[in-house]
Amino acid sequence: MSRHELAPSDPSITSVFVGWDRALGTYFAHIYCTGDDNPFDMPTLQIGDDFREVSNPHHAIGFVQDYAEVPAHLAATLTADAAHEGTCEAPAVLGILDAAQTPIDLDNVLCPF
Repeated sequence: MSRHELAPSDPSITSVFVGWDRALGTYFAHIYCTGDDNPFDMPTLQIGDDFREVSNPHHAIGFVQDYAEVPAHLAATLTADAAHEGTCEAPAVLGILDAAQTPIDLDNVLCPF
């Protein structure tokens, strides 16, 4: 997993992160706003928290561009992160579970990553 912190462009923003999540096979973006009293330290705004949700780094960059200063080389950096880290094939396996005839209790399946 890669994670790059960007400089917020507004004092109402605490922090902004973008990166590549190998396990989910997606680019992601997290925006934390000042004064957000989320007890679980969850991002105020986010994308890329589902399997292969964001396949293009420009979508993650577009999501944060109004909240942070985006370096010109960020898309190339994120693309290199994804190429270097690759993807985990577990999402493909989980995707075919819907076709299984017998219900599978995912609470008792060991996670491969």
